[in-house]
Amino acid sequence: MKKVFILAMVLAAMLPLNAQNGITLTKGKPVLVYALPKTELCIEIVTETTKQKPGIFYQYSERYLATNQVITEEKTMVRLKSIRVFPRAVADPNRTYTLTPRKLSVLNNICINPQGVLCGINTGLPVEQHIEKEIIKEKNSRTIYDNGLLPLGEEFMMAGSSAKLAEGAAKQIYRIRESRMSLLTADVEHLPADGASMKAMLNGMDEQEQQLTELFIGKTTTDIQHKTIVYVPDSAVNQQVAFRISAFNGIVDTDDLSGKPYYISIEPAKIKTQIPGEKEKIEKAAINTILPARTKIVITDGINEIYNQTLEIPQLGEIIPLGEGLFVSPKVKVKIDSHTGRLISIE
Repeated sequence: MKKVFILAMVLAAMLPLNAQNGITLTKGKPVLVYALPKTELCIEIVTETTKQKPGIFYQYSERYLATNQVITEEKTMVRLKSIRVFPRAVADPNRTYTLTPRKLSVLNNICINPQGVLCGINTGLPVEQHIEKEIIKEKNSRTIYDNGLLPLGEEFMMAGSSAKLAEGAAKQIYRIRESRMSLLTADVEHLPADGASMKAMLNGMDEQEQQLTELFIGKTTTDIQHKTIVYVPDSAVNQQVAFRISAFNGIVDTDDLSGKPYYISIEPAKIKTQIPGEKEKIEKAAINTILPARTKIVITDGINEIYNQTLEIPQLGEIIPLGEGLFVSPKVKVKIDSHTGRLISIE
């Protein structure tokens, strides 16, 4: 009884290890499970949102600043900035197979990655190459006058008139310009002690002038948004709507007609494989690999081509079985590309 208990404990300890190697139980019998890869296209869409907001004194801009190039109403505009496509390999549920372990068989040593995709036989896991995406730094726009107060003197703040307030803001702009010019031409009694102090003073003047000027001409802010959609190329398509971008709401659903459509075309190359003759003996398949299809992927806006790349897509390729005769030797090593399912080498 003690021996049976010890044996049960050993088997329980081995189960997690077996699960990592693709071993599961079917009707009480252990089987090896592996999957072939399927490629998903991760389409990263970068959009630029531009917001325009009129200044509170825009109607006085021509009188006090001598300009009529002003923003008169709030607007939001969204445009496509760029597109990047990253292929991602996942396990294909339609191409998942089982192997029955045999005594002293080299096929017992199949290697699968954490997603369950076949990587080889009698080999270790390959080192995954991580592609680092470029990080786009965004500038956060600052809100002007969070407390709603203008940097004006008592004379203008007590006036209670928009026109008087606009006049005060305009005079403050001209004072800043005169002070900056005096600093640049050294026409002041006391200059800053060093270059760093001079730069800090000039930067402060520029920032305050910009804030006051935006009260007349308006303010424009630009934000960058990133969104990734996943598209699975299961068959050849021509000019299928992949996503839409609305000029007001950004990326919207493919059936939302308020957005401009962007189309994707999938064109796999034809694969020519040799068909065995009638007299040739067809060997029993021991394990399956894939001959992926070289596929041209094009994304357009209906007129202009935005993305054009050729990738190897396994789900559009053909299954290539490896016969049992290849696995007679216990030292045979088979390497398989876990991203495309393609046979790399047999040693």
